[in-house]
Formats: sequence, structure tokens, C-alpha cells
Amino acid sequence: MLRALVGIGLVQVVTMVLYLVRTKGLALLLGPDQVGIMGVIDKAVALVVQTMSLSLPFAAVRFLPAAWEVGPERWTTLYRQMRRVLLALVLPAAIAALVVAIVAPHWWGNELAGYGPILAASAATIPALALVPFLQNAVAGRLQQYRAMLVSLGYAAVSAVAVIGAWWWGLRGFYLVLALLGTGLAAPLAWWLGRRHSGPAPTKGDPAMAGLPRRVWRFSGTMFLLAVTVPYAALFVHYTVLRHQAALGAGWMQAALGIALAVRVALGAAHGVFLTPNINRGGPPEERMRWADGFQETFCRLVLLVVPPILLFPGLAVRVLYSSAFLPGAPFVALFVTAEILGLLAGTYQSLIVALDHLRFHVVQNLVAQGVVVGLAVWLVAPLGLLGAGLAWLGAPVLMLATTVIFLRRAHGLRVGARAQRLGVGLAAAMIVAGLVGTLTAVTSPLGILLRGVVLGGVLTSTIRGMTTEEWGRVRALVPGWGR
Repeated sequence: MLRALVGIGLVQVVTMVLYLVRTKGLALLLGPDQVGIMGVIDKAVALVVQTMSLSLPFAAVRFLPAAWEVGPERWTTLYRQMRRVLLALVLPAAIAALVVAIVAPHWWGNELAGYGPILAASAATIPALALVPFLQNAVAGRLQQYRAMLVSLGYAAVSAVAVIGAWWWGLRGFYLVLALLGTGLAAPLAWWLGRRHSGPAPTKGDPAMAGLPRRVWRFSGTMFLLAVTVPYAALFVHYTVLRHQAALGAGWMQAALGIALAVRVALGAAHGVFLTPNINRGGPPEERMRWADGFQETFCRLVLLVVPPILLFPGLAVRVLYSSAFLPGAPFVALFVTAEILGLLAGTYQSLIVALDHLRFHVVQNLVAQGVVVGLAVWLVAPLGLLGAGLAWLGAPVLMLATTVIFLRRAHGLRVGARAQRLGVGLAAAMIVAGLVGTLTAVTSPLGILLRGVVLGGVLTSTIRGMTTEEWGRVRALVPGWGR
């Protein structure tokens, strides 16, 4: 498992460098105001994409691994069915979004009414934005996690090159080039995957309904509300900040959130391409729980090595990823990063809930969590500004982590392993301490230097000393010739 996570991580490092090029280029070319508008528009487009995708990218990683276990023909049949339905949903949605942006841009919200041409250009990215995660999960559904990561790597390269459009024609040019190159990447790959195997195999006992097996429709239908509310909550927080803090404040928040999302992308890729497909291969609940615990332990150690330095030096992270013009967002980096990491910790065990077909609880749980985000944003953003937005963002993962653990214990008698619990608690404590030190003390002050050194040394020492003989054996196996 460690070898797989490290291999995924290495590919993800290259992916993150490409996203760094994109983010840095846009920050320098556009400035905080335009980046703030871009953050809100991106969330509006994501709402359209995730609503009209009908959770088919998630369904791909839920059902395709089991189809691959049966045989390549079964996988190809189900993939083609999903692809056909996804395109039938997304392409009309992209056209409708384009028309609305041109004819009635105020439908996107009064704060965005003056950005009709940019909204129209962003609508052209909808097909690629829907296809890329679906294709990545489809490849992961063949239990080929490294190739799945190459899909993400390809889109990251496309995003980096699209910065040329921002230099040429501002934010509108970025979206137009991204739409052109993204579609050029996704469309041939979608066709090629469907051509890999021929000879479709019938799905016995599960008749098709409007192009998809009924079990997939049931899954997608059950997850539909979730597909709408999650991006809506994110859009609501961004839009509320735009309304109360103007475009400049939205840009500062985008910097803090952008660092958090970069951390999530870098560390969370293994959840989609490695954890979820393996959890859905089958087996008794106890066996899947042990597998999830093992994944969580390794994941926590990786996070302990990567995240504390970012929280201790948030200003440096903002300068590297954006520019000094975005530094007012640095004090809020810790809140957003902690929220994303807690979301990944909860996601490890949420994958069990989905794999064990407790979809009703999963949907209700997430609906309540997103309601908490919206409620906290209404209550806190106006008086507290970006601090209120960060607290609102933190509400959902805290609730989901607690309710997921409780549900698994009551429904199946499954308890998080003792080592996974200790590592999770230690990780949360390390993030809180590092976040407080990085936010409340100056980097150049003697006290700030001392506290940062103590925190980094303590985290590194405890992480290394806590590793078992078996874990050290996995590390040695990664380095040829270690034993010699």
C-alpha cells in the first residue's frame, strides 16, 4: 500500500507543479480582483457540471471495478453505457449555460451580471470538466491507479498551457483556451477507452433502463441531491464573500482556499484512484474496515510530513502559489487546509458507507453537512469576513467525520482501529498547533522561529518514532539496495 501511495504521490507532484504554473500565472496576470471573480465563476460552473453529471463519475468508480473483476468485456459495456448517458446530459447543459450567459447573465447572480462574456467562455469548459473526472475514475475502475493519475496529469498540463489565453485576452481567453484544449484531451480518450475491448457482455439480472443498468440509475438518482448541494454550498460561501467583501476579498479567500485545494489534490488523489476501487471490489465489512484502517494509517503519516510546514509558513505558501498581493488571505490558510484534511480523513470511512450500500444515510449525512456550511456562512461571513468563511468551510468535515464513525459502529459494529485513531488524533493536534503558531507569530521574530522549530522537530520525531517494524520494512522496499 505504501508503494502505491508513494507512486501516486510522485505523479501527483508533477501534476501539482503544473497547477502551480497555472495558479501563479493567473495570479500575476489577473490580480486578486479577477482571481476572486474566477473563484466564484468556477464554483457556478461546478454546480452545473456536478448537477448534470448525475454522479456518473462517482458511479464509475463504484461499479466499474466489480465489472473489471468479471472481465474486460463487461467493463467496456458498462463504460459505454455510462459515457453515452453522460454526454447526453452534459452537452445540452453546456449549450443552455452558454445561452443564459449571453442572453440573461443576471440569472447567474446580480454580482456576476456584468461578466456575461466571461461566463459564456466558462460555459464552454463544461464538457471537459464533466468528462475528465469520469475518465479518470473509469481508468481507476480497471484497477490501474497510475494510468488514472495520467489522466489528471494531462488535464493539469492543459490547464497550465491555457494560461497563455489569460495573457492574450484575460480571464475570458483563459476559459476559451481551456475549453479547446480540455475537449481535445477528453474526447479522444473517451472514444479510445470504449474501443479497447469488443464483444459486449449482457448484464444478467439487471436489465437496462434508458441506456444504463437499473442499479446504476438507482445509485445516481439517490446521489443526485448530493451532487447538487455540495457544489451549491461551495458557491454560496464564495458568493457571500463576494457580496460582503467585494472582488478583492473574494480573491484573498481564493488564495487561502487555493492552497487548501492544492493540498487536497496532492494528498487526496489516492482516495479516488486507489482506496475507493479496492474498497468496492467486495469482501465482508470487517475485511474492508481493516483495509481502510491500513490506508488511513499510511495516509496520516504522509500528511504529517507534508502539511505542518505549510501551516507554519502560510505567507510563504501564498507568495509561492500566488503573489504578495494575496497576502491578506494568509491568516486563513490554516482553517481551509484543516477542513480539507479532515474531509479526507472522513472520506476514508465514507467510502465504506457507500461500498456497503448505505446510500440513504450517506446522502442525508451530506445534505445536513452542507446545510451546516450554508447556515454558518449566513451567520458568520457578514460579521467575521474571511474568518467566518473559513469556519463555515470547516463545519462540514467535522460533522461528517463524527457521524461516519458513529454510523459504522452502530450499523456493523465496525470500530476504527486503535493505531488509526491515535494517528488521526495526533494529526489533528499537529494541525491545530501548527496553524496557531503559523498564524499568530511572526516568521522573523525569535519566538516565532523557536516555536516553528519545536513544532517541526516534534512532528517529524513523533512520526518517525511511531513507525512499526512492518512499516519500516515497507519503506525499505521502496529503496532498491537498502538492505545491502
